[in-house]
Amino acid sequence: MTLKHLWKTPAVLIIAFALLVGFYPGEARADIDVSPTSKIKKAYVDTHMGQIHYRYTTGPKNAPVLVLIHQTTSDSEQFSRIMTRMGKHYSRIIAPDFPGYGQSFEATDEQADGISFYANIFKEALNNLGIKKAHLVGHHTGGCIALQMKTSWPDMFYTLNIMGPIYGDQTFRTNLRKITTDSIDKITPVADGSHLLRGWKAVENYGAANVENIDNIVAFHHREAMAHLKGWKAGRQAYNAALDQDFQALFDKVPGPLMIMCAPKNVLWEFWEPSKKARPDAEAVVVRGHDYFCDEDPDNVARHVVTFTQKYKK
Repeated sequence: MTLKHLWKTPAVLIIAFALLVGFYPGEARADIDVSPTSKIKKAYVDTHMGQIHYRYTTGPKNAPVLVLIHQTTSDSEQFSRIMTRMGKHYSRIIAPDFPGYGQSFEATDEQADGISFYANIFKEALNNLGIKKAHLVGHHTGGCIALQMKTSWPDMFYTLNIMGPIYGDQTFRTNLRKITTDSIDKITPVADGSHLLRGWKAVENYGAANVENIDNIVAFHHREAMAHLKGWKAGRQAYNAALDQDFQALFDKVPGPLMIMCAPKNVLWEFWEPSKKARPDAEAVVVRGHDYFCDEDPDNVARHVVTFTQKYKK
């Protein structure tokens, strides 16, 4: 092979790119500033169904927007530790609460009729905030919503990052539906208050009592238990919407650039290798932690998100 032909091979082009920008694809730039200096504010945005509550940061006006969509059964507070670290790199970071979570309006079962409901309501919220283009990140159920949004409006989102891809077949979805239904049944309010302890135990099983890199684990456990308990109605809606979605079909064809991220102790870790195999073009990043890795490994998560999105600024 001549030097001329060698230069055109993918491997050499990747190495050249790495030498040019100072890091390899999939590797976070060490020089990214992730000091937790950005302030998080809260606000509401109107939609035709009700108000969506969201957390946000502001940064350089000429920087892009980043949208973060949380998992079930947390709320947008799950992104607080990475938002304070990443705010300086984006003109705005917007992290909305699902309907029925945080302080967002509560949807009826008739309204919350599938993933498209969440995608459409968040799209309307972003439109009303004046956001025309953005980078998009979704965690677990939020990843399902983000996947639908990127599929439906591919030109609106520069990149897609799915944290914990739910790349499971129909058997998996059937089994998980039984688990999630049982989980929500256990926290449906009862007069003796026993559902409160069951909610506490539920998030303990998700890893909330064993999180890494958290100073006050009991306070963290309490935060997640309160979000979980509040979602006794909305959680059922969101879980059913996610499990009704044909994630595999959408994931296989959604346009990139695409990043996927997960942690070895995450409940969806078993689908990590199938997800990578399905989309070899995706940048695949492994971080530390459980279902709460944005809290457990915030510096690493933030660096990877910023590194990835800075390749596709505009």
